[in-house]
Amino acid sequence: MRNILESYTPDTNFWEANPQFTAVEPFKQLYRGDKSRGKGTTSSLMWSIALAFHPKSDMYYITDAKERIAIDRLGVKEKDVDKFWEDKKELTDAFVDAALSQAEKSLVAWETRLKKRDKFLAVQEYTFGFTDENGREYRDNTKQLDDMMAKTAKIYDEYLATKKKLEEEDFINKKSKPKSATASGEL
Repeated sequence: MRNILESYTPDTNFWEANPQFTAVEPFKQLYRGDKSRGKGTTSSLMWSIALAFHPKSDMYYITDAKERIAIDRLGVKEKDVDKFWEDKKELTDAFVDAALSQAEKSLVAWETRLKKRDKFLAVQEYTFGFTDENGREYRDNTKQLDDMMAKTAKIYDEYLATKKKLEEEDFINKKSKPKSATASGEL
């Protein structure tokens, strides 16, 4: 599958680089509704979605990428970022569905779950059967937390192995594609 971000530059119009998106909803309606010069407003929005939601984007793994892109690229006010992306959910979901392979979608879902797991574990405290100031006894959770951290490491190993396989397949697929007459030097 083609990486949609290969054609990205700050001056490239999304719709010109990816005209197939103008044929289906919700992109068709977005495109037709844009009255700006060269459809620049929605082109910028679509590139921003691609940069924030495509796992092959250099920005994708930045912790606050969606927030930064909305603020720095689109001029959304910091206080409005969450609402902005919430309002664009139909577009972002449709983009992910259209631009990512099933393997990439699965990998993104796996990453999302791992991030949530990491966030959960980061705020957990060990309790050793102590009592709080109200006399309530805490249940000892050391075994559960240790087990969860050990399993998380195994899950990451499986995730990384799967990701590596996908990257290798992608590399092989790119190398095995026939070159155009221009690229092969025939023209």
